[in-house]
Amino acid sequence: MFGRARWRLTLWFAAVFALIIVLLGAAVFLTARRVLFDQVNSDLVARAERESQPVAQRLLQRIREGGQLTGIKIGPDFTAGGYFYAVAAQGGTIIGSTPNADPAGLANPKAIDDALAGNEAFIDTTSSEGEQLRVHLVPLGRGQDRRFVLEVGRSTEPERKALRGLLLILAIGGGAGILLAVGAGFWLAGRALRPIQLAMDRQRAFVADASHELRTPLSLIRANAEILERHREQPVDANIGSVGDIIGETDRLSALVGQMLTLAQADSDTAAFSMATVDFSAIAQDAARQMQLLAEPRGISLDLNANGPVTVSGDATRLRELVMILLDNAIKYSGPGASVHVDLNRDGGTAELRIVDEGRGIEPGALPRIFDRFFRADKARSREMGGTGLGLAIAKWITEAHNGTIAIDSTPGRGTAVTVELPASA
Repeated sequence: MFGRARWRLTLWFAAVFALIIVLLGAAVFLTARRVLFDQVNSDLVARAERESQPVAQRLLQRIREGGQLTGIKIGPDFTAGGYFYAVAAQGGTIIGSTPNADPAGLANPKAIDDALAGNEAFIDTTSSEGEQLRVHLVPLGRGQDRRFVLEVGRSTEPERKALRGLLLILAIGGGAGILLAVGAGFWLAGRALRPIQLAMDRQRAFVADASHELRTPLSLIRANAEILERHREQPVDANIGSVGDIIGETDRLSALVGQMLTLAQADSDTAAFSMATVDFSAIAQDAARQMQLLAEPRGISLDLNANGPVTVSGDATRLRELVMILLDNAIKYSGPGASVHVDLNRDGGTAELRIVDEGRGIEPGALPRIFDRFFRADKARSREMGGTGLGLAIAKWITEAHNGTIAIDSTPGRGTAVTVELPASA
């Protein structure tokens, strides 16, 4: 699924980039073409202005003298740069021209008649050798006396060659840019989709793990309910064990669903926090007092050392939940006669909570995943003790929501130390 989405994003990115390249290339090409041919037109106009008056005077003088119009000097003495000049009469008859003027490249009769109507014009023609030319037509004389047209032209092959070179460069550059866009788009699409893919992978893993965790209590509840159904004629106290199992598994199921709801709220950023300045040491003392009820039956001593009030900015309910989770784990995984030490101190601007137990510890290979959801270092014993594998994930979320950090240091066979650091308040 993500492979197809990645390619679709890549193709969309490449298509948009290609469209931009085409539009920019077209703008550059058309702008260059306009500038080049505007320059050609300006040069032709300037030359026509210089030559039109002398040519018109020569024609007028020859007409007054009653002589032949042929042989009149047309254009400058030197026609460097490929410029050519010609004078045409109505109907397209050529009166005279410079030696380099190609009759095939001069204006046609219709263009000459239009120019005689009083309109200066530019036309594109082709020489007898297939060369592209541009010719400027200027009517000579005034009013009804307009009988001749001055033609000034030159080849536009240099400009067209330059434009072809520019077009080739734009095509090669655009093609290379599109190829780079495909590669970059594929890479960027991968980066853009990676968080989504990771989130969906985590969601699938969460759903799979949750289904697995829910299956066990539901199966036990169903099994015990079937026992009660098979022995419906017996009094309830005859199968009180099944009733107790149903109640116990229901409690475990309720706790699991509650923790899953908490993590779902954390993922969607909808969990509400009532932030205020609270005494973290008082919260820890209250949590330790309650957890003492779980520690004493197992012969575990729970010692709390809090050096005076330690105030932090946070949600008292969530902070109490954090301490309860950590103490519950410490007691759960400690053997009879072990000790759990809780130290709460203020070090400058940091409130540090440290919980150390004398349990069996955690293997080094399991430490990197200890905060993963549904992860258990010892799955069998965790299930026996009622663990869901979500406690530490919730503890990490609460800590980070209070701009704090949580770290675990453990040595197999010697115990585990959990350190929580939160910003202290004045």
